[in-house]
Amino acid sequence: MMAEIDHRSIAISTYNECWKLLESARSAEDDRNLLSLAFTSRYHWLRVGGAQQWALSDWMVSRCAAAVGEGSLSVQFATSSLDALPDNAPAWMRASLHEGMARACAAVGDREGRAAHIAKARAALESEQSLEDRELIESQIATV
Repeated sequence: MMAEIDHRSIAISTYNECWKLLESARSAEDDRNLLSLAFTSRYHWLRVGGAQQWALSDWMVSRCAAAVGEGSLSVQFATSSLDALPDNAPAWMRASLHEGMARACAAVGDREGRAAHIAKARAALESEQSLEDRELIESQIATV
């Protein structure tokens, strides 16, 4: 008999591992692992998450794809993340997903798209009440 899979724990741990790799110097093998982790997290969030987790999991795939030079894959998943954005999403999330699309646009050399989505991200941040969340997303925008 197979043990029950804890999709939520796997989704969270692989998402967090993505951040560790994104914030470190990586080898080509690390880049492959980064994409694997992002897709693994997405797979498990699709089983136990809701609209916000689905949007954020596509955002993470997009971010990881951009980081490893897979621009068209990044655009595909950034688009999917924005399409999945729930109407009631918090301002920080709207800003973050637009930051992701700006990063994806940058990865394919789309300067106009990059600028447009950075503007949308900053506009969304204007209504974010949490200073901590605003600063975090602004720091991510600064790296695009």
